[in-house]
Parts: sequence; structure tokens; C-alpha cells
Amino acid sequence: MSNPKRLWLPNSLLQIAVQTLLRRPWQSVLILLGVALGVAVMVSIDLANASASRAFELSTEVITGKATHQIIPSGIGIRDDVYAQLRRSGTLNLAAPIVSTYVSIPTIKGQAFQLLGIDPFVDRLFRDYWMPDSFSGQAFFELLTRPGTVMVSTTLAERSGLKVGDELVIEAAGRQQSVRIAGVLQPSDRLAARSLEGVLIADIATAQEISGKVGYLDRIDLILPSQNLAVIEKIQSRLPPDLRLETVQARQGSVRQMTEAFQLNLSALSLLALVVGLFLIYNTMTFSVVQRRDLFGAMRCLGVTRRELFFLVSGEAFIIGLIGSGLGILLGVLLGRNTVGMVSQTINDLYFTTTVQTVGIPVESLIKGGIVGVLATLGAAIPPALEAASIEPRLALSRSGLERKAESVIWLLAAGGLLLSITGYLVFQVPGNHLVFGFGGTLLVVVGLAMFSPLLMKLLLTVLRPALEKTFGFLGNMAPGNLLNSISRTAVAVSALMVAVAVTIGVSLMIDSFRFTVTQWLEQTLQSDIYISVPGFNANSSFLPIDPLVVEQLKMRDDIERLDTLRATRAISQVGEINLSATFNPQIGAERIFKEAVGSADQITLAMQEGKVIISEPLANRARLKVGDRIEFQTPKGSRPFQIAGIYYDYASSEGSVLMWQDVYRQYWEDDAITAIGLRLKYGINPDEAAAQIRAGLQTNQNLLVRANATLREDVMEVFDRTFAITSALRILATLVAVIGILSTLSLLQIEKQRETGILKALGVTGKELWRLVMLETGLMGLIAGLLAAPTGFVLAIILIEVINLRSFGWTILLSINPMAFFLAIFIALGAALTAGILPAIKMNRLSAAEAIRYE
Repeated sequence: MSNPKRLWLPNSLLQIAVQTLLRRPWQSVLILLGVALGVAVMVSIDLANASASRAFELSTEVITGKATHQIIPSGIGIRDDVYAQLRRSGTLNLAAPIVSTYVSIPTIKGQAFQLLGIDPFVDRLFRDYWMPDSFSGQAFFELLTRPGTVMVSTTLAERSGLKVGDELVIEAAGRQQSVRIAGVLQPSDRLAARSLEGVLIADIATAQEISGKVGYLDRIDLILPSQNLAVIEKIQSRLPPDLRLETVQARQGSVRQMTEAFQLNLSALSLLALVVGLFLIYNTMTFSVVQRRDLFGAMRCLGVTRRELFFLVSGEAFIIGLIGSGLGILLGVLLGRNTVGMVSQTINDLYFTTTVQTVGIPVESLIKGGIVGVLATLGAAIPPALEAASIEPRLALSRSGLERKAESVIWLLAAGGLLLSITGYLVFQVPGNHLVFGFGGTLLVVVGLAMFSPLLMKLLLTVLRPALEKTFGFLGNMAPGNLLNSISRTAVAVSALMVAVAVTIGVSLMIDSFRFTVTQWLEQTLQSDIYISVPGFNANSSFLPIDPLVVEQLKMRDDIERLDTLRATRAISQVGEINLSATFNPQIGAERIFKEAVGSADQITLAMQEGKVIISEPLANRARLKVGDRIEFQTPKGSRPFQIAGIYYDYASSEGSVLMWQDVYRQYWEDDAITAIGLRLKYGINPDEAAAQIRAGLQTNQNLLVRANATLREDVMEVFDRTFAITSALRILATLVAVIGILSTLSLLQIEKQRETGILKALGVTGKELWRLVMLETGLMGLIAGLLAAPTGFVLAIILIEVINLRSFGWTILLSINPMAFFLAIFIALGAALTAGILPAIKMNRLSAAEAIRYE
């Protein structure tokens, strides 16, 4: 019967594990750094995603309060008289009308504030900021009786030095207005303070005047018994056709879904650095086992069991994982300061605006990073641990045993890699747009291609060896020979660098292709010379109406050949609330690139004038719609189906949008407002000069964005570059981890070859020749990694474009191959490897022949 004390690890073996790590400090530091960087990248991205999600939750919790349901409009809003009629009829009992808009404060740059218009008499039943200690009775009275008054958060008051009675200048719907501070909200705790920091409270009438929504509400909040379906169905049945009752959870969930794909993509990419770090862990632990084969053999002769040797190596890995993960968490928090801002900015640019600026550090992200780091380290150490446990005492002194074993499994690895790659391809064929299958298939393909590295490395070195010998003499023969003799370790380092560089190529090709596609799309879509709109806070907030007098003034100018108008809003359809735009552009059929359509450009325009619509590709993919299908909208005149005449490529929103003719829109929604204007200038007129003249000449109190075509394109591409800035940072960090892997491998190889180095020095090999030898070895590793990364990166780019992006955002991206991406990647791999070889070369050069020969 086995001794229960030996099921884990005796103290003596535990001491050996600790002493091994301390005896090789340089090796331990490198592997700790590899683990720490991998964990740090993952933690920083998780912090960014969690912080963005928490900011959204805090921003919405204070707005929704205790509401369980909301009545939302299909179009511009809920008319005041409709709300009053619903109240008089007894349809709505516990109901709070809401006007909501985003405003900016000119003295505070870079932050959006939400102006919330409420009915103070009923709103206190919905939201906690109406607690007795939150503000004075005088503030409540002034908010009700004095127009143009607002209440602000304590955070804003302290930040701007505001007190009750002060005037505050805000900008809403393009107009600067002055409001009076009626009171300062006193939150009950720190969490409430964070939720309220970007909120201004006003009376309904004041909010309507400030936002330009006089006569309209944005929504009606309700508190309903969730189990009483009869009450819910009764309210829905009494609502006008353009209003819909939704649960708060469903409405917030639809907003969250917009960012899920973006955040999941970042999380998957952040794991790359950890995956590359796993190669480093595996490689270092394998070296550790190889270096101690004689020790392990002796221990086996003395009665140490296979189980104890397995736990010895696993224990070393556990210690490394624990310390490395701890360092990674600290580094991840530091990195998170930048990634949180980058992710939040992208979400604000593309999806929705949050008013909460600080959310603290989510502890869950730190715990998750630590657990994943330790488990990943242990997982990567299992093969070396099994190798240590399998050592036979009689083979302990044979260091070539592992290499012979590696030689025998190279072809098996390649066969396994082929099988994994084919499995990954089959996973892509699973029906549906499940991103988990997309990322799972991608991982299988990348790992499968990495498993080809040992075989391809052996073949390349064998082919290059004669040419290198002719060029560099005996050193040219030794360098590839050394790599081949240590292929069980060198191949892993090359694989790690290859994966990192392949991702660099793949992501670069994807971004370049996306940029090329967006550029082509802009050239086709932006045909006007000048564009006019109201400043918004993100790509999906361009629903603010332009002063109607602006259109009349523009029609009087003699330098304008054509004026096109656009109305953008949100409407309720059978696929949910979506973006709806209405245009008067007679060339709309020619100014869109169609994936599928009923006919020519003129036929598309004619179809729209007859009442049909065109939809964007992301919406068609998400809702599984095609040309000839119908999309049904809730309008003030009832439910109305519109036949789809075309599906056009669009990269403005991954949510998707519908475009219809403006007369048709006005017929059903009775809304004459416009949100954007496109101007075609007469021949020979400079757009920049004309834009400046229009900007200066417009007689309106509304601040408008008047941009020439080229300026608008630059603004769009600036947002594009900002979106992919974090992706570039992740690529750099993954490559850095791979460089550490190369450095670790070379350092360990030099330790193993100390006796050989001493003999070479004793035979007259100079320091310069040793330098050349190390640089040849590192250069070959980098070159091979770069050459193998080129096809792998190309395959990865195809997957990112055809699978991941299409499933994530519904976009078709045109593949654009820039040869420089491949040359740059090979240069990075070669440069990284050569840089990593400098330190081992210095150490070898400083070692005397006598010291080196005495090593064994």
C-alpha cells in the first residue's frame, strides 16, 4: 500500500524545486517575465472590457432606476398629448415620462454629460437620487417653478467650482445655452456618486427646450409586475402602433450586444500573448528536465517514484505560475490605465456614450488573470513533467535520448498538425454566426500550422546547410548542426516566434484590407463636396435635427448646384430597434456599392421612390434578409411592410441600417426634420473655401459641422486608426513575449554547450568567431520563423476576414495584399532573434576555456 504522504511532494523534493529556480536566476527571470507579460496583456484587456461594461451599467442604472419596463417610440419620439391621453385613459398608472439627451460643457473637454428631463412628482418613485438627504426642498421648488434650471452632481460641482445659483454654459443639439444651478445632488455612497457624475437633472419642459424636442418625450418608464402578463398585454394593446413596450433588461441587452463582438475579439487577441508565453514555459521546463536527466536518473535509483518526479517538475511550474501571475497582475493594472481609455474611446466612437468616467478596478479581472496564468503554466509544464517521470535510470546519462525521441515524433507532430488544421476548417463550416466556433477553429488552425514547424525547420536547415558552409566555412556547418542537434528546444522557440510574427502578418493584412475597403467605400459613398451635420458624441448619435432655416439659406447660394438632405432616426421593426435613414438624393442608387439589388442604379432609385427600401449588409446578415424580403416597421399610421430592393455594403455601423426615400418616410412618420445635408458645388469652386464661407455666413444659433469631403474622410479614417490602435499594441506585446522566448532558448542552449564552447576556444576559435556562430544560430532561427510565418499569417488573414470579421460585424472586407507586410514581418523575426542573441554571445565570449571545460 502506498504511503499517503508521498501522494504530493516531500519537503526534500520541494526544496530541490525551489533551489533549482534560485540556482538559475537568469533562466527563472526570463520565464517569469514571459508568464507575467502574457498574464498582464490578458488582465489589461479584461480590465478594459470590464470597466467599459461597468461604466455602461452605472450610466444606465441611474437613468433606469427601479423601472421594469419602458415604452419606446418608433421614430422621433412620443408626443406629449399621446402620453397625456394614456394617463387619462387609465392605461398607465405608475409611469414616469423621460426626455434624455447628451450635452457637453465647453469648459470640460472630452466628456459627455446626460441631461435627464423628468417629472419630479412621479420620478421620486423611480430613482434613488430623490432621497430626502439628496438635496434641499428649495432646490426641488426651483426646479419646478423656474425655467432653465438644472441639478448637478457633487462631482461636477466640485470639479467646476459650481454652487447653487451659478450659471453653467452647456451645448446641446449644436446650441450653447446657459442654465442655472438649482441644487447639487448628494449621493448616498461612492457608487451612487460615480453613477451620477455625468448626469444633469432638469424638469421635462426645460429638457425639451434645451434638446430641441419640444412636444416630445424620449420614453416612458414603468414599474409593472413582471409575473402579471395580463397587465403587460393590456398596456401593449392600448398603445398607438408606433409605440412598443419593452423590458429594461431587453433594451439594455440589445445595447450590450453591439459591443460584445468587439470585446470578444480583443479578449481573444489578448490571449495570444499568453499562448506565446506557453511556448516559452514549455521550452524552459523541457530544458530544465534535459539538464537534470542524470539527477533524475540517480533519484529514481534512490527510490524516488515517477509520481514524485512528475510533481517535482509540476511544483516548479506552479511556483513560476504563481509568481509570474502575481507580477502579471500588477503589470496588467499598469497597462490597463492605457487600455481602458483606448477601449472606452472606441466604444464611445462606434457604439454608445457613457457618462461615467471612473469605475475602479474590477477584482474579478485580477482573480481571473491569476487563475488562468497559474493553470496555463501548469498545463504547459505537463509534457516536460511527464518526460521527467518517464526517465529510466539506465538512460539517465544519455542526453541524446530526448533528441532521438524528438526526431522520431517530428513526422507525428506534422501529421497531428494537419489533423488539427483540417478540424479547424471543419469547425468553420458549423452553421450560424457563433464566434466561439470561429475563434476555436482559428486556434486549431494556428496551433496545427505551428506543429509543422519542427519538420519544416529540419528540412530548411538541411537544405541551407551546404550553402552556409560554403559562405561561412566551418561555422556555417556548425550553426545549423547545433540547431538540428537541439531541435526539441529550438523548434519550440521558433514556433513561438513564428506564431507571434504570423499574427502580426495576419492582423496587418486584415487592417490594411479593412482600410482599403473603407477607403473604396468612402470614395463611392461620399460624393457631395460639402457635408453639414450637428456635432454628436459617437457614430450612432447623428440623429440631432438641423435648423430648418439653414436649408433655406443654403438654397439661396449661387455656388451650390445640388442640395441633398438626409433624415436619420431609430425605428422599431420586426428585427428590433434599428437605424433608419431617409434621403432625397436622386443618385443614391449610384452612390452605394451593392452586394445584391433588383437592377441598375436608376432602377434602385426608382424602386425606393415607389416605396421600397435598401438595407446594409450587416443588417441583412444579422436578420438573414435578402432582396425581395420585407422588413416591417411600426409607424404612427400602423404597421407597414417595406420590400427590400437592394443590400449595400456599409461600414458605418455593425448594427446595420435601412435607407428609404424621404417622401415615403414623411408619409408614414410625419417628420419633416433633417439631420444631414450634402452639397454639390458648381464646377471649379474650391470645397475648402466654400465650406469656410458657408460656416461663416450661416445665420443660426446652432453650432454645425461644415466639412469638405476630404476633411470628412480624414475624420472617418482617424476614428478607424483609433479603433485599431489597441490591436497594434497587442501585436507588439505578443512579439515581445516571443523575443523573450528566443532569448531564453539561446541562453539555455549556451549553458548546455559550455563544455563545447570551452573546447572550441582551446582549439583556437576566436571571440569574433563565437560571435558569428551565435549570430548565425539566432539569425537562422529568426529567418526560419519569418519564412514559416509568411504563409501562416496569410492563412490567418483569410480567416480573420472571411470568418471572424464577418461573424463579428457582418462586414465583407476586400483582401488587399501589401507585400511589405511579409518583408517587414520577416525583418522583425530576424531582428528579434539577432537581438536576443547578443547577451548569450557576450556571455560565451567572456567565458574562459578552462572554466567552460570544467563545467561537466
